[in-house]
Amino acid sequence: MTAPLRSTALALAAMAGLAMGDRAHAAPPAANEIRIGITSPLTGPATAYGVIGKVIAAYFDKINAEGGINGRRVNAIIYDDAYDPIKVMEVTRKLVEDDQVLFTMGTVGTNTNAAIQPYLNSKKVPQLFALTGAAAWDQPQEFPWTMGFLPTYIAEATIYAQYILENHPRSRIAVLYQDDGMGKEYLKGLKDGLGGKVPIIAEAAYKVSDPNIETQLAKLKASGADVFVQFTTPKFATMAIKRNAELGWRPNHFVASVSNSYTAVMQPAGPQNAEGVMSAAYRLEGEDAAGAGEAAFREWNAFMQRYVPSISKTNGQAVLGYLVSRTVVEVLKNCGDDLSRENIMKQARLLKGLQLPMMVQGILLNTSPSDHAPIEQMRMMRFTNGQWQHFGPVRSGIDPGAVSDSFKTIFKYGTATKKDLANQLNANTVSLVTGSFGSTYAQVGADLASVLDNGTNLRILPVMGRGSVQAVSDILLLRGVDAGIVRKDTLSYLDRKDFAKDIRNQFVYVAKMFNEEMHVLAPRTIQSIRDLDGKTVVVDLPDSSTFVTAINVFERLGIRPHLVYQEPRLAVDQLRKGEVDAIVAIEGKPLQWLSQINDRNLHLVPVEYAKNLQDEYLPSKLSSQDYPNLVADGSSVETIAAEAVLAAYNWPANSDRYRRLALLVDTMFDKVAQLQRPPFHPKWKEMALRATVTGWTRFAAAQQWLDRNMPMPGSPAISAASGAVLSPQPSAAPAPTAFQSQERSDPLYREFLEWRAGRAKASPNR
Repeated sequence: MTAPLRSTALALAAMAGLAMGDRAHAAPPAANEIRIGITSPLTGPATAYGVIGKVIAAYFDKINAEGGINGRRVNAIIYDDAYDPIKVMEVTRKLVEDDQVLFTMGTVGTNTNAAIQPYLNSKKVPQLFALTGAAAWDQPQEFPWTMGFLPTYIAEATIYAQYILENHPRSRIAVLYQDDGMGKEYLKGLKDGLGGKVPIIAEAAYKVSDPNIETQLAKLKASGADVFVQFTTPKFATMAIKRNAELGWRPNHFVASVSNSYTAVMQPAGPQNAEGVMSAAYRLEGEDAAGAGEAAFREWNAFMQRYVPSISKTNGQAVLGYLVSRTVVEVLKNCGDDLSRENIMKQARLLKGLQLPMMVQGILLNTSPSDHAPIEQMRMMRFTNGQWQHFGPVRSGIDPGAVSDSFKTIFKYGTATKKDLANQLNANTVSLVTGSFGSTYAQVGADLASVLDNGTNLRILPVMGRGSVQAVSDILLLRGVDAGIVRKDTLSYLDRKDFAKDIRNQFVYVAKMFNEEMHVLAPRTIQSIRDLDGKTVVVDLPDSSTFVTAINVFERLGIRPHLVYQEPRLAVDQLRKGEVDAIVAIEGKPLQWLSQINDRNLHLVPVEYAKNLQDEYLPSKLSSQDYPNLVADGSSVETIAAEAVLAAYNWPANSDRYRRLALLVDTMFDKVAQLQRPPFHPKWKEMALRATVTGWTRFAAAQQWLDRNMPMPGSPAISAASGAVLSPQPSAAPAPTAFQSQERSDPLYREFLEWRAGRAKASPNR
């Protein structure tokens, strides 16, 4: 083995219990030195995690033996924190103020990391890769110098919920959890993920100071649950597995990833007792040669044998120490010669699609300025015949829809029929949720107010919104909101994900408004939307229309990018710098901010009209006339378009809210021809009142207006509201209105006439 470096010497000193005051202040860092601070529970109640610190120190020994990083040696200074918040604060101050480390890394534990987080952020010292699944390490706005590493407890518990819903939808669940922040976050994630669809019939908490958990387990067994989920640390996980075997209780058993180590849990619990236990993992077991691949396993095996032969390769904490060390090395290599704390933090935020050896295949590390959670995916595994075996797909514990506060609100939504109608402003005011300032939706809302306002007879009150998701939430929940412009695919997404109760009956559409084109701006190296798999993509804010369409399209095409939630027009500079790989914007063309971009390195990426998009989207093109700076003269770029609809709550026909919506319909439909002329938004020209929105019900008053004013020639008019067949129209049709004459010159209407004529020829007796 190579000569011990300072990192190993200090680790040995810490384990020997040398007092901090016995050591003189360290000399300032040398020019060819990278000084890193590490605290680890080498003694105390969590010594099982002390392996992580030992492996980290050993890995930097290996790096130094191979020449260091960018010509610099790594000086990893490690102190024992005893898993104690008071002590970790003491040694962290010493690392920063005496040892003058560039950053700290790999601190284990929620309370220990929380103790040093405010201090390190106030000193602007990177707190990298906190080894705890608490959500607190992914708060870049509040704590920009802190970054997590592990999947959050909530994300992991969400994955267990996904599995239970898919495989045990009629089960009854019992939960054992540690009575602290960790256990409560796990429990919250499980409940949120289940959404009340599978009941948790029993819960039992324990304190870390409890000598045993026999009372808790007896209570949970007596509940009759057939699924047992334990959110525990290794000591109590071992107790639970052994005690369940003694009690003869054999439910479907899940253990948290923090306690699925073979060495620390399964072996002392008895492999025979742990048979069939399930968990989830982002990393491989230390002897999984097949999962790692020959080259990666050979490198791992050689490292462990040479640098830490006293630690078993079956110890999962050793693998974790190896992974976090390799991630730090990746960050430092990317820093080049700029080893300022600012650049270290910047590079930590620019991890994109990083696949580490000894991680489950398909799980990638991604970060961004707005995302300090590198790992968000895991894969289920089952303890079988004395070893863990992975099964099923890689699962994400982060549903993109879950970052939207409006989706969360809709998820909890019950019924709107109890809304108090007494607080309405006045009888003939209709409130309409549109979009953000300058958006197509906002301009359309302003047009409606300009054309339809008629004193006390009718007033349109456009309300600025943040996008389609918020509009759905507002229509359902906000008093005084009567209608809104939303995307058809937003409603379909809600229905498919079961975010809202019976939404197909709750919502109706008044009319299809217009199409909104998908714009994908990226460097020319991105030739197809499928090239975005694993890339970092800006998809607007979580309540926006672009956000929903983007995650829906990516899901349908099987593309899994790393998403960044920022307004597209504000991300152009990041795109030019390479901090993001693409920007997605879905709005009616042409977009003003996009029209102003003139950069030969950027272009609009084609979006194929794939078969699994065709039930929700339409084919479209972006031409050189739309974007002369981005599309070659006379050329066009294939893309898709999403349908914007005017939607409303499905109020009963005898309600005042129904009456006001009917007033809006009658007035707007009568004046569409006026709206389709300048100076109003050109997207009005795409509105064809007869166009249907597949799978959704038209507002009854709108259908009745169409039946009266635009009956289908040659067919009886059918009332969508009642299903009754109305009397056929007389043979001498009335003269067309100004609107009907205008609509017949519209290409969509002409296409409809051609289709109808073709049908008539094919079926002359119809």
